[in-house]
Amino acid sequence: MHEQRMRDGMDALEERVVRALERVSEVRIPAEFAARVAVRVPVRKEIAARPARYGMMAMRISVVVLVLALVVVAMHVGGRSVFVIALEWVLCAELVALAVWLGGARNFFVHEA
Repeated sequence: MHEQRMRDGMDALEERVVRALERVSEVRIPAEFAARVAVRVPVRKEIAARPARYGMMAMRISVVVLVLALVVVAMHVGGRSVFVIALEWVLCAELVALAVWLGGARNFFVHEA
């Protein structure tokens, strides 16, 4: 009998908890709330920042290094092996690609939306 009353009490408590959780609370925001918050926001100073050009400088240095590497490979290699010829072609291809990129051809391939 005592256990039955405890189960009934627990069931009633559980039902009250479920009803309380399922109840939708009403949120009221005053009309002037946004204006009050906007007044409190500090004014930001505009910062004039120019973009860094580290990539362009790295590409220019790479062109110089590639030209020097081509000169060194051409001067110090007596016999022409397949490896040396392949190395020269790869260096030349990289040099041409960097020169085209630095020359502004990237504007033809990059489309900004």
